[in-house]
Amino acid sequence: MRPSCVMTLIVNCRWAWRWALLLSCGLMSPLMLAQTAPAPALTQQVSVLLERMTNALHALNYEGVLVYLHDNRLETLNLLHRVTQGQVQERLVSLSGPVRTVARERDRILSAQPEGQPFAVDPPSGGGHILATEGIDPAALDAHYRIAILGTARIAGRDTEVIGIIPRDALRYGYRFYIDHATALPLKSDLIDQQEEPLEQLMFTTISISPADGATLARSGQPMRNAPATEASSRWRFGTTPAGFQLVLHRKIRQPDGALTEHFLFTDRLCAYSIYIEDESQEGLNGVTNTGAVHAAGRTIDGYRVTALGEVPAATVAAAIAGAQRN
Repeated sequence: MRPSCVMTLIVNCRWAWRWALLLSCGLMSPLMLAQTAPAPALTQQVSVLLERMTNALHALNYEGVLVYLHDNRLETLNLLHRVTQGQVQERLVSLSGPVRTVARERDRILSAQPEGQPFAVDPPSGGGHILATEGIDPAALDAHYRIAILGTARIAGRDTEVIGIIPRDALRYGYRFYIDHATALPLKSDLIDQQEEPLEQLMFTTISISPADGATLARSGQPMRNAPATEASSRWRFGTTPAGFQLVLHRKIRQPDGALTEHFLFTDRLCAYSIYIEDESQEGLNGVTNTGAVHAAGRTIDGYRVTALGEVPAATVAAAIAGAQRN
Protein backbone atom coordinates (compact mmCIF):
# COMPACT_ATOMS: atom_id res chain seq x y z
CA MET A 1 0.00 0.00 0.00
CA ARG A 2 1.42 3.38 -0.99
CA PRO A 3 1.32 6.00 1.78
CA SER A 4 -0.16 8.46 -0.72
CA CYS A 5 -3.24 6.21 -0.76
CA VAL A 6 -3.61 6.18 3.03
CA MET A 7 -6.54 8.56 3.27
CA THR A 8 -8.27 6.98 0.27
CA LEU A 9 -8.07 3.65 2.09
CA ILE A 10 -9.53 4.89 5.37
CA VAL A 11 -12.31 6.77 3.59
CA ASN A 12 -13.30 4.06 1.11
CA CYS A 13 -12.33 0.95 3.09
CA ARG A 14 -12.77 2.04 6.68
CA TRP A 15 -13.74 -1.44 7.76
CA ALA A 16 -10.36 -2.80 6.81
CA TRP A 17 -8.60 -0.13 8.82
CA ARG A 18 -10.93 -0.51 11.79
CA TRP A 19 -10.80 -4.33 11.73
CA ALA A 20 -7.77 -4.81 13.97
CA LEU A 21 -9.25 -2.44 16.53
CA LEU A 22 -12.75 -3.90 16.54
CA LEU A 23 -11.62 -7.48 16.82
CA SER A 24 -8.76 -6.84 19.20
CA CYS A 25 -10.56 -4.63 21.72
CA GLY A 26 -13.29 -7.02 21.78
CA LEU A 27 -17.63 -1.88 25.39
CA MET A 28 -23.54 2.47 31.44
CA SER A 29 -24.30 5.37 31.35
CA PRO A 30 -22.52 7.96 33.47
CA LEU A 31 -19.33 6.65 35.07
CA MET A 32 -19.30 5.45 38.63
CA LEU A 33 -16.81 6.86 41.07
CA ALA A 34 -13.36 5.42 40.57
CA GLN A 35 -12.23 2.89 43.10
CA THR A 36 -9.62 4.33 45.42
CA ALA A 37 -6.51 2.35 46.27
CA PRO A 38 -2.82 3.02 46.77
CA ALA A 39 -1.27 3.71 43.35
CA PRO A 40 1.02 0.63 43.22
CA ALA A 41 -1.81 -1.69 44.29
CA LEU A 42 -4.21 -0.16 41.76
CA THR A 43 -1.66 -0.42 38.96
CA GLN A 44 -1.02 -4.06 39.79
CA GLN A 45 -4.74 -4.83 39.91
CA VAL A 46 -5.34 -3.22 36.51
CA SER A 47 -2.27 -4.99 35.07
CA VAL A 48 -3.71 -8.36 36.13
CA LEU A 49 -7.10 -7.54 34.57
CA LEU A 50 -5.51 -6.42 31.30
CA GLU A 51 -3.33 -9.53 31.12
CA ARG A 52 -6.35 -11.76 31.72
CA MET A 53 -8.26 -9.86 29.02
CA THR A 54 -5.46 -10.26 26.47
CA ASN A 55 -5.13 -13.98 27.23
CA ALA A 56 -8.89 -14.46 26.92
CA LEU A 57 -8.97 -12.79 23.51
CA HIS A 58 -6.33 -15.26 22.32
CA ALA A 59 -7.51 -18.41 24.10
CA LEU A 60 -11.31 -18.46 23.75
CA ASN A 61 -13.76 -19.04 20.94
CA TYR A 62 -16.66 -16.63 20.86
CA GLU A 63 -19.45 -15.43 18.61
CA GLY A 64 -21.91 -12.63 19.13
CA VAL A 65 -23.79 -9.59 17.94
CA LEU A 66 -22.26 -6.19 18.56
CA VAL A 67 -23.33 -2.60 18.18
CA TYR A 68 -20.73 -0.08 17.04
CA LEU A 69 -21.40 3.63 17.65
CA HIS A 70 -19.20 6.12 15.80
CA ASP A 71 -19.62 9.43 13.97
CA ASN A 72 -23.21 9.59 15.29
CA ARG A 73 -23.92 6.36 13.43
CA LEU A 74 -24.97 3.01 14.86
CA GLU A 75 -24.00 -0.23 13.12
CA THR A 76 -24.92 -3.80 14.04
CA LEU A 77 -22.31 -6.49 13.44
CA ASN A 78 -21.85 -10.21 13.82
CA LEU A 79 -18.44 -11.34 15.08
CA LEU A 80 -17.08 -14.88 14.88
CA HIS A 81 -13.69 -15.66 16.49
CA ARG A 82 -12.11 -19.10 16.41
CA VAL A 83 -8.70 -20.42 17.43
CA THR A 84 -7.87 -23.68 15.63
CA GLN A 85 -4.51 -25.42 15.88
CA GLY A 86 -2.92 -22.24 17.13
CA GLN A 87 -4.23 -20.05 14.28
CA VAL A 88 -6.80 -17.26 14.67
CA GLN A 89 -9.72 -17.00 12.29
CA GLU A 90 -12.10 -14.07 12.57
CA ARG A 91 -15.07 -12.83 10.57
CA LEU A 92 -17.01 -9.60 10.94
CA VAL A 93 -20.27 -9.19 8.98
CA SER A 94 -22.52 -6.14 8.89
CA LEU A 95 -26.12 -6.81 9.90
CA SER A 96 -27.34 -3.29 9.11
CA GLY A 97 -26.81 -1.20 6.00
CA PRO A 98 -24.94 -2.56 2.99
CA VAL A 99 -23.65 -6.12 3.31
CA ARG A 100 -19.94 -5.96 4.15
CA THR A 101 -17.63 -8.69 5.33
CA VAL A 102 -14.13 -8.52 6.77
CA ALA A 103 -12.16 -11.62 7.69
CA ARG A 104 -8.73 -12.18 9.18
CA GLU A 105 -6.60 -15.25 8.62
CA ARG A 106 -2.89 -15.59 9.37
CA ASP A 107 -2.52 -11.86 10.01
CA ARG A 108 -4.07 -10.84 6.70
CA ILE A 109 -7.22 -8.73 6.47
CA LEU A 110 -9.60 -9.74 3.68
CA SER A 111 -12.43 -7.33 2.89
CA ALA A 112 -15.49 -7.62 0.68
CA GLN A 113 -17.43 -4.40 0.08
CA PRO A 114 -20.81 -3.94 -1.64
CA GLU A 115 -19.05 -2.04 -4.44
CA GLY A 116 -15.63 -2.88 -5.79
CA GLN A 117 -13.44 -5.95 -5.84
CA PRO A 118 -12.44 -7.85 -2.68
CA PHE A 119 -8.99 -6.92 -1.43
CA ALA A 120 -6.41 -7.92 1.17
CA VAL A 121 -4.20 -5.70 3.32
CA ASP A 122 -1.79 -6.12 6.19
CA PRO A 123 -3.00 -4.75 9.54
CA PRO A 124 -1.83 -1.10 9.72
CA SER A 125 1.26 -0.56 11.85
CA GLY A 126 -0.03 2.62 13.42
CA GLY A 127 -3.62 1.48 14.05
CA GLY A 128 -4.44 -2.13 14.17
CA HIS A 129 -2.37 -4.35 16.53
CA ILE A 130 -0.51 -1.39 18.21
CA LEU A 131 -3.94 -0.25 19.52
CA ALA A 132 -4.99 -3.81 20.61
CA THR A 133 -4.88 -4.83 24.27
CA GLU A 134 -1.60 -6.72 24.03
CA GLY A 135 1.37 -5.01 25.61
CA ILE A 136 -0.50 -2.41 27.67
CA ASP A 137 1.58 -1.75 30.80
CA PRO A 138 -0.23 0.61 33.22
CA ALA A 139 3.02 1.31 35.06
CA ALA A 140 4.51 2.78 31.85
CA LEU A 141 1.54 5.07 31.21
CA ASP A 142 1.41 7.12 34.41
CA ALA A 143 2.99 10.28 32.99
CA HIS A 144 0.28 10.73 30.38
CA TYR A 145 -2.69 8.63 31.55
CA ARG A 146 -4.68 8.13 34.73
CA ILE A 147 -5.50 4.52 35.59
CA ALA A 148 -8.79 3.85 37.39
CA ILE A 149 -11.12 1.03 38.36
CA LEU A 150 -14.55 2.48 37.67
CA GLY A 151 -16.82 -0.09 39.25
CA THR A 152 -19.04 -2.75 37.70
CA ALA A 153 -21.62 -2.90 34.93
CA ARG A 154 -23.83 -5.50 33.27
CA ILE A 155 -23.21 -6.07 29.55
CA ALA A 156 -24.99 -8.67 27.37
CA GLY A 157 -26.48 -10.15 30.54
CA ARG A 158 -23.05 -10.68 32.12
CA ASP A 159 -21.28 -8.95 35.02
CA THR A 160 -18.20 -6.91 34.13
CA GLU A 161 -15.43 -4.97 35.86
CA VAL A 162 -14.87 -1.51 34.35
CA ILE A 163 -11.36 -0.09 34.07
CA GLY A 164 -10.30 3.23 32.62
CA ILE A 165 -7.11 4.44 30.97
CA ILE A 166 -7.83 8.16 30.90
CA PRO A 167 -5.60 10.67 29.04
CA ARG A 168 -4.14 13.53 31.08
CA ASP A 169 -3.98 15.88 28.07
CA ALA A 170 -5.56 16.46 24.65
CA LEU A 171 -2.79 14.81 22.62
CA ARG A 172 -4.00 11.23 22.99
CA TYR A 173 -7.06 9.04 23.44
CA GLY A 174 -7.81 6.57 26.22
CA TYR A 175 -10.01 3.57 26.79
CA ARG A 176 -12.67 2.12 29.04
CA PHE A 177 -12.80 -1.66 29.06
CA TYR A 178 -15.74 -3.66 30.47
CA ILE A 179 -14.17 -7.00 31.35
CA ASP A 180 -16.34 -10.08 31.88
CA HIS A 181 -15.97 -11.46 35.41
CA ALA A 182 -16.22 -15.09 34.33
CA THR A 183 -14.01 -15.17 31.22
CA ALA A 184 -12.12 -11.81 31.19
CA LEU A 185 -13.32 -11.07 27.64
CA PRO A 186 -13.92 -7.35 26.99
CA LEU A 187 -17.67 -7.14 26.37
CA LYS A 188 -17.65 -3.38 25.78
CA SER A 189 -14.95 -0.87 24.95
CA ASP A 190 -15.05 2.91 24.66
CA LEU A 191 -12.48 5.10 22.98
CA ILE A 192 -12.46 8.26 25.12
CA ASP A 193 -10.97 11.75 25.12
CA GLN A 194 -9.48 13.78 27.97
CA GLN A 195 -12.96 14.66 29.26
CA GLU A 196 -13.83 10.94 29.32
CA GLU A 197 -16.38 11.49 26.55
CA PRO A 198 -16.75 8.45 24.26
CA LEU A 199 -15.62 8.94 20.66
CA GLU A 200 -16.41 5.38 19.61
CA GLN A 201 -18.17 2.56 21.44
CA LEU A 202 -18.30 -1.16 20.73
CA MET A 203 -20.58 -3.45 22.75
CA PHE A 204 -21.76 -7.03 22.61
CA THR A 205 -25.52 -7.40 22.93
CA THR A 206 -25.38 -11.20 22.80
CA ILE A 207 -22.37 -13.52 23.02
CA SER A 208 -21.61 -17.23 23.29
CA ILE A 209 -18.21 -18.32 24.62
CA SER A 210 -16.40 -21.65 24.55
CA PRO A 211 -12.81 -22.86 25.12
CA ALA A 212 -10.50 -23.12 22.13
CA ASP A 213 -8.89 -26.43 21.16
CA GLY A 214 -6.02 -25.91 23.59
CA ALA A 215 -3.29 -25.57 20.96
CA THR A 216 -0.68 -22.92 21.67
CA LEU A 217 -1.49 -19.77 19.77
CA ALA A 218 1.15 -18.79 17.23
CA ARG A 219 2.33 -15.24 17.99
CA SER A 220 4.99 -13.34 16.07
CA GLY A 221 7.21 -10.56 17.39
CA GLN A 222 6.62 -8.36 20.40
CA PRO A 223 3.86 -5.78 20.75
CA MET A 224 4.98 -2.40 19.47
CA ARG A 225 3.95 -0.90 22.82
CA ASN A 226 6.87 -2.74 24.39
CA ALA A 227 9.39 -1.95 21.66
CA PRO A 228 12.41 0.09 22.79
CA ALA A 229 12.89 3.63 21.55
CA THR A 230 15.15 3.76 18.53
CA GLU A 231 17.12 6.15 16.34
CA ALA A 232 16.32 6.34 12.65
CA SER A 233 18.98 5.71 10.05
CA SER A 234 17.64 8.50 7.88
CA ARG A 235 18.26 12.04 6.74
CA TRP A 236 14.88 12.91 8.24
CA ARG A 237 14.67 14.28 11.76
CA PHE A 238 11.76 15.22 13.99
CA GLY A 239 12.96 18.07 16.16
CA THR A 240 9.83 18.18 18.26
CA THR A 241 7.37 15.36 18.77
CA PRO A 242 4.08 15.40 20.68
CA ALA A 243 4.78 14.95 24.40
CA GLY A 244 5.32 11.34 25.40
CA PHE A 245 5.63 9.86 21.91
CA GLN A 246 8.84 8.05 20.98
CA LEU A 247 10.10 6.55 17.74
CA VAL A 248 10.04 2.73 17.94
CA LEU A 249 10.22 1.71 14.28
CA HIS A 250 11.84 3.01 11.12
CA ARG A 251 11.81 1.15 7.83
CA LYS A 252 12.30 1.88 4.14
CA ILE A 253 9.76 0.41 1.74
CA ARG A 254 10.59 -0.11 -1.92
CA GLN A 255 7.42 0.24 -4.00
CA PRO A 256 6.75 -1.87 -7.13
CA ASP A 257 7.57 1.12 -9.35
CA GLY A 258 10.94 1.54 -7.62
CA ALA A 259 9.97 4.57 -5.53
CA LEU A 260 11.17 4.60 -1.92
CA THR A 261 8.91 5.33 1.04
CA GLU A 262 10.14 5.88 4.58
CA HIS A 263 7.89 4.84 7.47
CA PHE A 264 8.36 6.04 11.06
CA LEU A 265 6.18 4.71 13.91
CA PHE A 266 5.80 6.66 17.17
CA THR A 267 3.97 5.51 20.31
CA ASP A 268 3.34 6.72 23.85
CA ARG A 269 2.93 3.04 24.87
CA LEU A 270 -0.84 3.16 24.29
CA CYS A 271 -1.62 5.33 21.26
CA ALA A 272 0.45 5.54 18.10
CA TYR A 273 0.84 7.40 14.85
CA SER A 274 2.85 6.78 11.70
CA ILE A 275 4.73 9.23 9.49
CA TYR A 276 5.18 8.35 5.82
CA ILE A 277 7.62 10.24 3.59
CA GLU A 278 7.69 9.89 -0.18
CA ASP A 279 8.54 11.83 -3.31
CA GLU A 280 6.30 14.84 -3.91
CA SER A 281 5.37 13.47 -7.32
CA GLN A 282 2.90 11.20 -5.51
CA GLU A 283 -0.52 12.71 -4.94
CA GLY A 284 -1.15 13.26 -1.24
CA LEU A 285 -2.71 15.26 1.54
CA ASN A 286 -2.15 18.91 2.40
CA GLY A 287 -3.63 20.02 5.73
CA VAL A 288 -5.55 17.95 8.27
CA THR A 289 -8.44 15.55 7.74
CA ASN A 290 -10.11 12.71 9.59
CA THR A 291 -12.38 9.72 9.39
CA GLY A 292 -13.90 9.41 12.84
CA ALA A 293 -11.13 9.22 15.44
CA VAL A 294 -8.46 8.53 12.80
CA HIS A 295 -6.70 11.78 11.89
CA ALA A 296 -4.15 12.55 9.18
CA ALA A 297 -2.03 15.60 8.42
CA GLY A 298 0.13 16.26 5.38
CA ARG A 299 2.56 18.83 4.00
CA THR A 300 5.45 19.08 1.55
CA ILE A 301 9.04 19.68 2.64
CA ASP A 302 11.95 20.17 0.22
CA GLY A 303 10.23 18.25 -2.56
CA TYR A 304 8.94 15.42 -0.35
CA ARG A 305 5.45 14.63 0.83
CA VAL A 306 5.14 14.06 4.58
CA THR A 307 1.98 12.44 5.98
CA ALA A 308 1.16 11.61 9.61
CA LEU A 309 -1.67 9.17 10.33
CA GLY A 310 -3.04 7.59 13.49
CA GLU A 311 -5.94 7.12 15.86
CA VAL A 312 -4.94 10.24 17.77
CA PRO A 313 -6.35 13.80 17.94
CA ALA A 314 -5.83 16.26 15.08
CA ALA A 315 -3.41 18.33 17.19
CA THR A 316 -1.13 15.31 17.53
CA VAL A 317 -0.69 14.57 13.83
CA ALA A 318 -0.34 18.30 13.10
CA ALA A 319 2.44 18.59 15.70
CA ALA A 320 4.05 15.40 14.38
CA ILE A 321 4.67 16.80 10.88
CA ALA A 322 5.42 20.34 12.11
CA GLY A 323 8.73 19.12 13.55
CA ALA A 324 9.84 17.20 10.44
CA GLN A 325 12.98 18.39 8.71
CA ARG A 326 15.49 16.92 6.25
CA ASN A 327 19.22 17.27 6.83
